[in-house]
Parts: sequence; structure tokens; C-alpha cells
Amino acid sequence: MIYVPAGESTTLAIPGITRVAVGDSKIAGVVAVGGNELLVNGKGQGHTTVLVWRGTMESSYEIVVSEQRLDDYARVIRNAIDEPNVVVFVAKNAIVASGTVDDLSRFQRVNDVVARFATLSKDEKFDVVNAVTVSAQLGTLQKSIVAVPGLDGVHVDLDGKGNVVVSGTVHDRKTAELALAKAGGVAGAYLSSDGKVIDRLAVDTTTQIGIKVYVLEVDDTGMTQLGLRLQGANPDPSNPGYFILGAPSFVGIEGPGSSNVGSVLNVSPFARLTRLAPTLDLIKQSGHAKILSEPNLVTTPGQLATFLVGGEIPYVVSTGLGQVSVSFKEYGVKLNVTPKILGNGSIESVIAPEISDLDLADGVTLNGYTVPAFKVSKLSTDVITQSGESIVMGGLIRHIDQQTLYKIPILGDLPILGKLFRSKNYQHSQSDVVFILTPEAIVR
Repeated sequence: MIYVPAGESTTLAIPGITRVAVGDSKIAGVVAVGGNELLVNGKGQGHTTVLVWRGTMESSYEIVVSEQRLDDYARVIRNAIDEPNVVVFVAKNAIVASGTVDDLSRFQRVNDVVARFATLSKDEKFDVVNAVTVSAQLGTLQKSIVAVPGLDGVHVDLDGKGNVVVSGTVHDRKTAELALAKAGGVAGAYLSSDGKVIDRLAVDTTTQIGIKVYVLEVDDTGMTQLGLRLQGANPDPSNPGYFILGAPSFVGIEGPGSSNVGSVLNVSPFARLTRLAPTLDLIKQSGHAKILSEPNLVTTPGQLATFLVGGEIPYVVSTGLGQVSVSFKEYGVKLNVTPKILGNGSIESVIAPEISDLDLADGVTLNGYTVPAFKVSKLSTDVITQSGESIVMGGLIRHIDQQTLYKIPILGDLPILGKLFRSKNYQHSQSDVVFILTPEAIVR
């Protein structure tokens, strides 16, 4: 297709011209020059066809003649876009930008240029159309992902709704999370305001997360024997795996000339020591702690795992007009944990333990039924550990108040004088419920 502004001419190099013809001579005029060139003159706005013969061979050329005014605008737009694979031409009463660009950022730049001239076109009564497409919409993102070892089979695409879809096949869940994290880190320019990175990856191996859980109840004495000492720890050269504990190191705030200005407390470097299990065994053997439960939970990454040590109690709920209904409410020691494997192999665990006990003393009576209250202690946290490392959670205090009534039969029930023949004994105890969790990735 050949574009010629009205009142101007253009020359086409066509060797061996023997005859020419034009469809509409009011739109364009054609003249063969020297047998090797064709001169096309733009006369009036419109579209026509020019036929050229070279001996017995016939060729046709589409000629578009535009107004001088639109062609001037098209030339300015063409210079502003400045993309090698984008052409700007006039079609009837519109200026069209067509072609391809390499990525989304270049497309956005073309769209911005077209949008600015579109404002002018409303006053001049012509249209500006952006028909440019992106040759590889996610080319940069795709290249950055496949460059990572193990992600050569991963593909990224747009779903037309502002989301980035990550698909393909990877070896394990760790590699899949690495691909998703990589895509999420560089896909910002391709996502809409509410867009997401959608997981469509297939995994060759099955990955699950096993969680070994210990739930212990430690009394006041056991809790006072568990503490923290700020001591230096240096490897013992004569006993590999053991540490020599030094004295605590405290440095107070010193004068202006000191190099430690602003240091309130310095301690020696810390190291992870495997001293937790012997300590727990000690307080268990001394009778200051007991294991409430030690379940082994297995779940898939990102899925909730839960267990309950306790039970369910019928709970009466008023439905109005003197009617009641019965539902069941859980109580006891409960744990909800949702583990997830991260791209670096670590395990992120969202943990929500809860302790609840029946409180009959603070219960209410509803239509002749006693509805107990609940004493509840709960917390939630999000912890990242390496596979096989343990998480210790405490601070869930359990209070138990007991009242025991002693009385002599018959005499203890007498009005007024019965108080002389009965007595009450109050007991109060407090313990700390400790959760120890060890999540570990299981690949099959």
C-alpha cells in the first residue's frame, strides 16, 4: 500500500514497465518514466488501484491519497513514536498507527503519543487509531524466569483480566515457589490494580509438610526453673559439638571519647544449641511438666492442619419466644497451623494455638439451662524456619480455681447452725501450656 498526500507525488522503482493503468484518475495520476520508474501524483483524497505490466506480468498497487492536513499530522505522530516496526498512515478521515513493538513499556509509550493527538483530533474532526501490538508481551519477564536454574520449563502469560499466569513443569514444590516468587517480583508492570500471580505449575514430585508437635503443661515450679542467661559461648576444641560458656558481658554507656558510645548491652555471639530436649526431659521427670498431646500432623503446603485435645460441650442458644436450640462448642487445647514452602527452601508457618476451659462459676442460666462461660487464652504468629528447626511457643497461662465444700451430713444443711458443721477449701493453681512445633518438608 502506497500513501501519497494530495498535491504531492512519489516515485516507484519498477524495472521493465510496458504499460500502466489507474482505477480512478480523479484520485491519482500515473506516468511511466523511462521504462523503469512509475510516477504517482496525488490528486484527491481517496483510495484506488494502479495496474502495472512488465511484458506479460501484471502487478497491482494500492494507492491511498490523503489530505495534506492529515498527512502533516501523521508525519508529526510518526516522528514522535520513532519505532522501527511502527508505521503511521492516513486512511480516509483517520490517522492509523500500525505495527509491533517489543514489550509492554514501548506499547505504553506509543499509546501515550496517540492519546495526546486524539485530543486534538476531536477539534479537527478526524480520528487517531492505535493498531500497534506487542510482539512478545511478557518477553522480559519470561527471559528473567528461564534464566534461573531449574525454571527453564516455566512459562508466563496474561489471562486478559490483568493477571499473570505461571505455568509449566518443575521438579518440586520448592522450585515452584521460587518461580512464583520470581514472577511476583517482576510482574508489577503487567498486573492490573487487583491482578494476581496465578499458580498453574505442575510438579514432578509430591511435597508435603510433616509437623511434629509437643504440647506440654508446665507448672509454676517448672516455669521458674526455665530462664535465660546471657553468657558467651565458644566452641570447645577438645569436645566437638560442645561449647564453653563464659561470663556475661555487659558494657554500659561510656563517655564521648569511647568507641562504644550508644552501646547499652553487648553479649557474645549466639549459636543454636541442642539443649531443649534434655531440659524438657528433666522437668518431666521431676513432675513439673506433663505432655498433654504429641500429634504428628501432615498437610500439603498452604493447607490448614488442626487438632484438638479436649472435647465439645452442648451449648444452649436462645432462638426467641422461649425457644432454645443446642449447638456444640469445642474446648480444650487447640492448634491451627498453615505451613508453606518458600522459594529458598524455608518453611513459613502461620500458627494459632488456643487454650480454653469451662468456667461454670461465671455461667448464666437460660430457661432453666446453665450455660457455662469459657476461659480462653490464644495467640497467633507467623514464623519462618528452616526445614527441621523447632518453634517454641509459650505464654498461654492456664488458671484453675477449685472450691471444695466439706460438711457433716444432715447437720451441715441446717439453717443458720449448719455453717458450724461445714467448711470450704479454696485451691488455686496456674500453669503454662507450651507448644513445640517442628515442621519438615517431605518430598516423595
